[in-house]
Amino acid sequence: MGSTASSVNEPLQDSNVLKVVSPFSNPSVAFTLVSAKDLDGFQLHPLEQEALGDAVSLKRRHDFTLGRAAARKSLSQIGFPVVSPVLRGEQREPLWPVGIVGSISHSGPYGVAVAAWQQDVPALGVDIQKIEERYTDELIARFADPDEFDWVLSDPEKRTERAVRLFSAKESIFKALYVLRRVWFAFDVAHLTPKDCGTGFTASVRLPALSSGVVNLEVGVSSFDGYIITGAWLSKPLPW
Repeated sequence: MGSTASSVNEPLQDSNVLKVVSPFSNPSVAFTLVSAKDLDGFQLHPLEQEALGDAVSLKRRHDFTLGRAAARKSLSQIGFPVVSPVLRGEQREPLWPVGIVGSISHSGPYGVAVAAWQQDVPALGVDIQKIEERYTDELIARFADPDEFDWVLSDPEKRTERAVRLFSAKESIFKALYVLRRVWFAFDVAHLTPKDCGTGFTASVRLPALSSGVVNLEVGVSSFDGYIITGAWLSKPLPW
């Protein structure tokens, strides 16, 4: 049974009094951000603990736990009735309960997750990236097509932030589409057009392996505390 996540577009507030706005304008999507302080008292589901294993670094264990804590809250927001594990697949992608779509990302001290009922939203992807001065022209050209590259460089003062927005948006798109058929694709198959309001992108993705046509997605963007968060979603099922 579908459920609207009524609080997803309201600012969330964590232990450090950071206000975070969801990048998703779709009201059926539950978005959650957690910080390291939110892990106090949180325990992984026994099956999640088993999936993680013992031979992992402390950092990987911390990141995994951040993501699952955020996932648990997002599932609760959409009214999922039980505490259910979010396991992981062969490529470490999260495996959601039947009837649920979602996505997880983490960076630094933060973890983010989104969830929705599949009947309401066919596919979701979320990503978080730190804004940092590592995006050389050569690096940007690896994930941007010529139009996107020109957009990033057209405003020198916003160059770094735009590069992070673009890269993160394509990460979110990949996550949203990969789970549909487990098909890998390069970032150059996705063309992003910035929205005039500056809140995100419209995306056209050429995926012959998935569909005979072009897949269109919406991508929202928000920012806080030196990080960019992006979210990509499909509004209707693809005609396989």
